[in-house]
Amino acid sequence: GDSIYDYCWYPLMNSASPVTCCFVSTSRDHPIHMWDAYDGSLRATYTARNHLDELTSGFSIAFEPTGTRFYCGFERTVRVFDVSRPGLAIATRATSKTRRSREGQRGIISCIDFSPDYSGLYAAGSFAGSTGLYVENTPGLIALLGGHTGGVTQVRFSHDGLYLFTAARCDGRILLWDARNTCEVLASFERRAGTNQRIGFDL
Repeated sequence: GDSIYDYCWYPLMNSASPVTCCFVSTSRDHPIHMWDAYDGSLRATYTARNHLDELTSGFSIAFEPTGTRFYCGFERTVRVFDVSRPGLAIATRATSKTRRSREGQRGIISCIDFSPDYSGLYAAGSFAGSTGLYVENTPGLIALLGGHTGGVTQVRFSHDGLYLFTAARCDGRILLWDARNTCEVLASFERRAGTNQRIGFDL
C-alpha cells in the first residue's frame, strides 16, 4: 500500500460500544478513510479536491473533542469534515494566501491537535517550521509560534489545555509553550532527533 501520512482515533471511543471503535487515516494518493477498529472494514470515505478538481491527500488529521468533526491539513489549508457526512469537506480554511505571502502560516500543515477543554482552540504545525494557534469558527491566526529549526512534526496540548508541546525534524528539543497567555517558550526538553523522520512523543 501507499504511505500513511497520519491517523487519529475517534476521541469518544469506548470498547463497550462497538459503534465508537473507529479511526480515520490519510495516505498518499488516497481519500481519507474511516475504519472499523474491530474488523478492519471501511466505514466511510471523505475526499478533498484541488483547484483542478483532482484528488488531493491530507498530510495530518485530528478530531475535535466532541468527535463530530475532524480537521485535515494540506498545503496552506485546513479542511473540516463532518463525520456524519462522507464526501467533501464542509469548510476550507486557508492558513496563508499564497506560497510567498509573509502573512499567515505557510507550508504544508503537518500536524494538528485540539485543546481538550472544548474551547475550540487548536494548534497546527507546518513543515515550514511554524506552529499556528487557531480557534474554531474564528477566522485567522490567534498566534504564530516559531522556535524550531526544522519542519514541525508534532503538536500536543497538555491535559488541562494550558500548555502546548511541539517537536520538529532534525531538532533535538521538545518545546513547552504557554498556550493561553504569553505564547512564550516555558521550557525545552532534550531528545535525540537527528533525522527527518517523525519521532513522536506522548503525555
